[in-house]
Amino acid sequence: MTMSRSRPRSSITPRSSALKESILAHQTSAEDAGRIAERAGVKVLVLSHLVPADDLQVTEEMWIQAAQSRFRGTVILGKDLLEI
Repeated sequence: MTMSRSRPRSSITPRSSALKESILAHQTSAEDAGRIAERAGVKVLVLSHLVPADDLQVTEEMWIQAAQSRFRGTVILGKDLLEI
């Protein structure tokens, strides 16, 4: 039996760096989400689809603090199967 080796992500998507830049350019920052939520008068802000999701240097607390820098309500990080 032969095991196939998985290819690095960069070879799967030839323009992966351009794709990453495009995704980052079109996302709302946690700070902006907090600012918008504050202006809208919401009580609970749920952040989801966090980008970059796979960066281990960006902690859950950092996402929450970023939103709370502009928002006085409760901030929740959305996760798979989360029920509110």
